[in-house]
Amino acid sequence: MRHYEMRDLAAAPRFANPDLDLGNPAMVSTRPAQCDLTVLDTPDRRLLRAEIVLAHRSTEGEGQWLMAAPSWVPQLPAERLEEMTSGQVPDHILTLLAPFLRHAPLVPVGTQHRSRTTYLIRTTARETLGSVVDDVYTVRREGALVTRYREVDVDTGTMTREQIDWLDEALHSVEAVRVDRHLSLPARFRVLIADHGNDESQTAQQVDLSSVVGSVDIDASMAQIISHFVGEGVRQVLLADLNVRSGRTRKVQPLVRGLRTFVAELPVIAPVLPPGHLDELVAELGAAADRLDGAFGADQDAVLNGDDYLGIYERVSALRDPTLTVGVGNHPARDEIGEMVAAATGAMLVAGGTAPDAADDSGWHTAALAADRLVATAELASLLAPKQAKKLRDRARNIYDDLIRCDNEELEALRASLGGSSVEDAFGIGRQYATLAESRSAAREEFVEHWPKDARHLRKAGSELLARLGADGTAEGHGAASQGAVAADA
Repeated sequence: MRHYEMRDLAAAPRFANPDLDLGNPAMVSTRPAQCDLTVLDTPDRRLLRAEIVLAHRSTEGEGQWLMAAPSWVPQLPAERLEEMTSGQVPDHILTLLAPFLRHAPLVPVGTQHRSRTTYLIRTTARETLGSVVDDVYTVRREGALVTRYREVDVDTGTMTREQIDWLDEALHSVEAVRVDRHLSLPARFRVLIADHGNDESQTAQQVDLSSVVGSVDIDASMAQIISHFVGEGVRQVLLADLNVRSGRTRKVQPLVRGLRTFVAELPVIAPVLPPGHLDELVAELGAAADRLDGAFGADQDAVLNGDDYLGIYERVSALRDPTLTVGVGNHPARDEIGEMVAAATGAMLVAGGTAPDAADDSGWHTAALAADRLVATAELASLLAPKQAKKLRDRARNIYDDLIRCDNEELEALRASLGGSSVEDAFGIGRQYATLAESRSAAREEFVEHWPKDARHLRKAGSELLARLGADGTAEGHGAASQGAVAADA
């Protein structure tokens, strides 16, 4: 099968060529076959944005339901037709699409008319060699013409190479362009999304649960990076969800794991979002995982189709158009993340070097906070430069683990418990305190001993990450100012 795209008003090519034993083609029918689609979607185009088409199809008076979702195969069908038994969308289709619809109403958002002419390619003796299907499509929105396009498919059947070349030349003569495959229905209907003329177009990105694959461009904006990150995370949850809804499996554990993985990954973007912005979502994702864990049958279906669970997708989709913290998003993300990396690395270098100098334990606590902040910043940088960010993150995480042993909060709790304890308990607490204090002292001595080497490794890892990001400046240049911010957090 050969596929071609043509201008909708282009003249039909001349396929006859007696010298190659090609006679005049014959139309299969005396008139073109007509087919009409009515595309259904939510007012804000949630299905089309997710690259899913749901439509009522009418062909020669017969009605069918059509669903096409090639980007979601095998969880959803590339294209599937079902006989229409009533005017209502079947419940099983609504259940399957529930994460995308999220209880929003379905309304007609556009129509497509197809006029199909089929020709038989014949010899001069009228023997059939192959066929040509010529489809002309008209897409309208609210009655107004949006686009017209034309697709031609050639089944070469038993044609010779010379005859095929002639057909190809005949099609090119009317400006037909050969393509590997035609655009999918969801791709064709993207025209129904842009400028569709209602106020909800302003929330276009907010309701987008479309598939996102591949790495994000290093020159992307911060909002694009966050949208990409959230899109990848929610896609994994959706795939596990759709596996259950489609009947491919009844095992809900992959979905439970997907929800919990997403919970664990979301804090990566916390540094560029307003404080507490993710708290409710993280709690809801965790609660959904707990409710689904061990659920079977009707209980499982009740959770998957309940308002609480489907509301999670609504909240997640809003992160595709994130509200960034004040001061973030005004410059390319690589510059802003580079600034954050330099500042966090500089703060860690200062805090680690001065941790033993404080008269009390505040220096160790400040250093631990700086290490924790650097881990989070490196996680964020991994969205742009995963290899270099991992190296810095691993260095920072090891330092954080060492500093936790140096800043043993258990000692303070033991000291506080002495006031209300009996003599016998006080003796036991005292011995435990002495053991912990000795362990903390040894940890601090070890940290001080290893810090010069650890600092060199940290500085190198930070510089390599900054170089990959193409950011200006060095970690040391940001140390003093960042140290003040860390100290304020402490």
